[in-house]
Amino acid sequence: MTIKSLKIFLIILLPNLLYSQSDTAIYKGLNLDAVEVKTDALGTAISLKDPKLKTIISRAELKKAACCNLSESFETNPSIDVSFTDAITGTKQIQLFGLAGKYAQIQTELTPLVRGLLANSGLSYIPGAWIHSIQLTKGIGSVSNGFESMTGQINVELLKPEDIIEDVVNDKSVKLRLNSYINQGGRVETNLIYGKQISKKWSLGFLGHASGRSLTVDNNKDGFADMPTGYQLNGMVRARYFGQNGWEGLHTIHVLEDKKTGGQISSDLPGSNPWQSNMGQNRFAVSSKNGWVNPQNPNQSIGIILHGYSQSMTGIMGSIEDLKNKKDLSALQIGGIGQLLFKQDWGKLSQTSTIGVFYDNYHIDFKTNNIQTNRPFTERNIGLSSEWTWRPNEFITLVTGGRFDWHSIILNSQNRVPFSPRIHARIAPNNKNVFRLVFGEGFRMALPITEEWGRLASNREIRGDQFGSNIVGGDQLSLEESTNAGISYTGNFILNYMPGSITANIHGTWFNEAVIHDYWTYHMRYIYPNDPSLNPTDFAMISGSSGVSSNYKLDKKTQIRLAYRYQNVVVRNKVHGVNPISILMPAAFVAKHRALINLSRDFISNWSLDLTLQYHGEQPVPSIHPLSPGLDGNIIDNAPAFRLLNFQIRKVTKKGDFYLGMENALNFQQLNPIDGAVNINGDRLRPSNSTFTENFDATRVWGPIFGRMIYFGLNFKLID
Repeated sequence: MTIKSLKIFLIILLPNLLYSQSDTAIYKGLNLDAVEVKTDALGTAISLKDPKLKTIISRAELKKAACCNLSESFETNPSIDVSFTDAITGTKQIQLFGLAGKYAQIQTELTPLVRGLLANSGLSYIPGAWIHSIQLTKGIGSVSNGFESMTGQINVELLKPEDIIEDVVNDKSVKLRLNSYINQGGRVETNLIYGKQISKKWSLGFLGHASGRSLTVDNNKDGFADMPTGYQLNGMVRARYFGQNGWEGLHTIHVLEDKKTGGQISSDLPGSNPWQSNMGQNRFAVSSKNGWVNPQNPNQSIGIILHGYSQSMTGIMGSIEDLKNKKDLSALQIGGIGQLLFKQDWGKLSQTSTIGVFYDNYHIDFKTNNIQTNRPFTERNIGLSSEWTWRPNEFITLVTGGRFDWHSIILNSQNRVPFSPRIHARIAPNNKNVFRLVFGEGFRMALPITEEWGRLASNREIRGDQFGSNIVGGDQLSLEESTNAGISYTGNFILNYMPGSITANIHGTWFNEAVIHDYWTYHMRYIYPNDPSLNPTDFAMISGSSGVSSNYKLDKKTQIRLAYRYQNVVVRNKVHGVNPISILMPAAFVAKHRALINLSRDFISNWSLDLTLQYHGEQPVPSIHPLSPGLDGNIIDNAPAFRLLNFQIRKVTKKGDFYLGMENALNFQQLNPIDGAVNINGDRLRPSNSTFTENFDATRVWGPIFGRMIYFGLNFKLID
């Protein structure tokens, strides 16, 4: 479908939808004994009562995309960008305010998941079929949840045993759900979800996931697989407890194994050793969450969170024909948290205070070029936080809080205790309009190599700087600190008897300290902390973002979402040489302009159609020009703007639903996403070839690689 045809479609459709109201004058008055009012759950909703700009994404919204895992759950959300990190590993990354997802605090039910060794790929380890809802907070989050919320917070609520057991079809309980998915790229997924009531107090839930891809596809004929092959086995057992005297608990065991292989296709280079990528990850985690509400005072409650995990990560990139550029990684993270929360409500005033202990032991072994690092280190932290909420009336809410963190690395290196203040304010002139203010500070400890593993798929030489060659993290040079502030407006309205809403926001994030990943220097990949000595009063990284979005129900069966966002991100890079200088450079792979149109329509016989058109503006991409950054305009290429069209047709039946969809229906593809893979005649090159050795780079990815993708899926409910 072209843009012109889409405009014609909307011009024809919208007038009919806007004015297709019934003439109620033809009906006589009726006397009714009772009236039952039903409404459909909204796919996304922003509460006017919440002091934070928080969007609740329900299962109804998640079904609009293929949504095989969390990284693919934001295709219809205008606040989050989703893109591939490289053309080899298949890793997807999200961006909030144009900044990488590692700067947002991503949790499952307020316990950490996408952090540490999982900062790179943890989003793909939360299957979409497991998700009950997603809470997306734009702007810095609550101090009660930790110190790592720098741009926002994403909290994922998974299916609990009661969610599974309470699912009812035809007045019968559903104990087992089956979810399956397949696409033309050879990706196959199956999810099994089971729930059982053990006793009056205990219930059990099982979430199982198996996925894999065995089909090797090379649509662009460069000799590299467009997507990696491999498998993922993922399982979770959950026990729910509802006791007496105000006690309840949720206990979880999570086990994961993931293997991926990508790179050159062996059959295309017979008799040689191809360039390949192998990645393996394993996880074992247990968690226990217990809560108590005082039976004598329901406004007083205590929560206890215990969470422990072991995460391993192994990876190899390269070929034995080019040992100089081969990369070898072996990493292990063992850690846990213990947190106590106390909440007290006095009516107009309430508070939540926490004390938490965080522990992570890392052992990272990384080898490449002339770098060989075998580095064990430990991070320990004791955090104290308190957050106070004042609601003098229904029109004003003020939330102030702060936390102190006795972090072992910062204490040892800088002899200080970071303080992270947070302020959220809500002002509502009436019950349909809300203004919000947010301000806060946060910090995190970076793991530069493991967090950016996919971005290392090139023959660029990895270097540190004059501070030393520690590029794996674990000391004061891996500290990142930022300040976030923003203002937003949300309003509800009625147009032509139908409801709608509009949200506008402006947010800024300023980094005092940041680990810089230099994409611009020719044939090099510098990783270094910001150097305050060069520019002591300047920020290391700055993000400015503003956007507006609107949801409107055209009629009882049709909804439309329109959104536009502008974002500008700059990073302070060094021009290396005898006299290095520091200059602001645009952040790579961040489009300044983004727009989205989403149209959903229900038809008779429980059929529905969902269509999403995304616009990605031009984005800066590192050039292969040999001049130093900032000395010539040619060293920065701008990737062209492009459009992505996704649609899905769904049919709901008594026992579930099935759907057929297409991603990238316009079949837009980035040509030649891998530099150095072929010569000027189109011949595939071996890793020992001088052109390959000199120019190979699979990280300059800014658009779709695969092209048009057709998929089919079903959700089936087995009734007890």
